[in-house]
Amino acid sequence: MNKMNGFSSIGMVMLLLLCGGLMLGGLQLQLNPQRAAAVSESAAIKTFVLAEAALIWGSHQPWQPTVSWQCRATDQAFSHACVLMTARNRVMLAGVGGEGQKAIILWQAAAYEQGNIVPLPHRWSDFCPFKEALRCKLP
Repeated sequence: MNKMNGFSSIGMVMLLLLCGGLMLGGLQLQLNPQRAAAVSESAAIKTFVLAEAALIWGSHQPWQPTVSWQCRATDQAFSHACVLMTARNRVMLAGVGGEGQKAIILWQAAAYEQGNIVPLPHRWSDFCPFKEALRCKLP
């Protein structure tokens, strides 16, 4: 009789392990898409921060703006800043973070005063402000 009681206990433990394994497998199936979304969002935030840092870095660089885009690489990987003279004493500054299709470009209108770029308040954008698509194309 004692041997039979031991087998039923082992059977119950195995049944509990099987149910627990099935529940964990189902939970894993639900969490995989959420993990992928979190990784994608984290990468997008890092790319945005790179673009924002490039924009700020570019505003502190000595530029001689012209009517064509000039770009300089920052110290950070996959980021650079560009400047373009748009009107007398006005420039457009672009900060680029990331590369390829996942790159983010931030745009900042600025004044060009005595060799310094002075960003205009409330004038940054995450879309190109020019009507002509060719002016939005950075080198």
